[in-house]
Amino acid sequence: MISIRKAASDIDRMEELLGTLSNGYEQAVRAAGQYAIELKSSDVKVFRTHLDTLREKLNVAEDMEQWKAIEASFRGELRDYRDKAVAHVIRMRNETKAAAAAMQLFADSITSTGVDHEDQLRLAVQQIMSLSESESLSQVRLGLRAAAGAITDSVDMLRRSHQMAVAQLRDELRLLHKQLEVEKHSAHLDVSTGVWNRQKLDAYMAELFEKDRAFCVMLIHVRQLKHLAHRYSPGLIEGGLKAMLQRFAAMLGDRGTLGRWNEEHFLTVMITDPATAMAFSRETTNKLSSNYSVQENGLSKSIPLQAVTGIVERPNDCSSLVFQQRLLQMSQLLIGG
Repeated sequence: MISIRKAASDIDRMEELLGTLSNGYEQAVRAAGQYAIELKSSDVKVFRTHLDTLREKLNVAEDMEQWKAIEASFRGELRDYRDKAVAHVIRMRNETKAAAAAMQLFADSITSTGVDHEDQLRLAVQQIMSLSESESLSQVRLGLRAAAGAITDSVDMLRRSHQMAVAQLRDELRLLHKQLEVEKHSAHLDVSTGVWNRQKLDAYMAELFEKDRAFCVMLIHVRQLKHLAHRYSPGLIEGGLKAMLQRFAAMLGDRGTLGRWNEEHFLTVMITDPATAMAFSRETTNKLSSNYSVQENGLSKSIPLQAVTGIVERPNDCSSLVFQQRLLQMSQLLIGG
């Protein structure tokens, strides 16, 4: 009887501790949303919406797996918001530097002696004209010096008055060049994954052909993407592909370039020998096939991706047409395999 009472008492204490823990976790999630620094209203709105979803999940969590999933989602939301905040702060810092430089030029431009430069120039001209009638050489010298000083001061004032306009023009040109570089760079990228697109890959390989360089290409095929589309949302699939490509980019380092060859294939061009490329291909196949965690609507979800790879060698005597045929054949083999 005593043991039964003790067990019941222990259960009550455990339930009380669990309730306290759940309430504390719920308060932590709530506070994270309430005290988030509002750098960009749209970002913080999405962040708080996702945290509200997590709080709702906390209220109905019943087992350890659900708690672990909520914890992973919470950490993911904090990480994503931190990354967005850092990017926003960097942009603000750059804009502030540009504004400070422009304001400094503006402050310099409004520094004046209190004499209107136009009136000062007219007075200097009148002095010179009056000196032309003077017969005293000393007066002429003194007058010319005074007129030259007045003209120099007026020119300086004119220069300062235009510095602000020049600074604004320079800032506008800088922003324009930056925007042009962004647009130029984005034209070479795959929209959904951020890696090189087919056009950029073909241009790079064409350049290697012109130089008659030997290289190897590794095709990466992601299996059953169309079937995954029936089970997972487009955003989740896109996030999974990005996570997979980030893992691969870390493995690749500076050994090659990465791009999207078509919907189901990614491609990397490596200036290396076939044996090294084959070894790297086997390593890639083993490490890329995995479950990838992706944040979606405030929750951490997992998507399984299976990758297979194949190597196509381009020796020096291989033409572009033959090489493209080999690439196509390898892609078909990967799909069929």
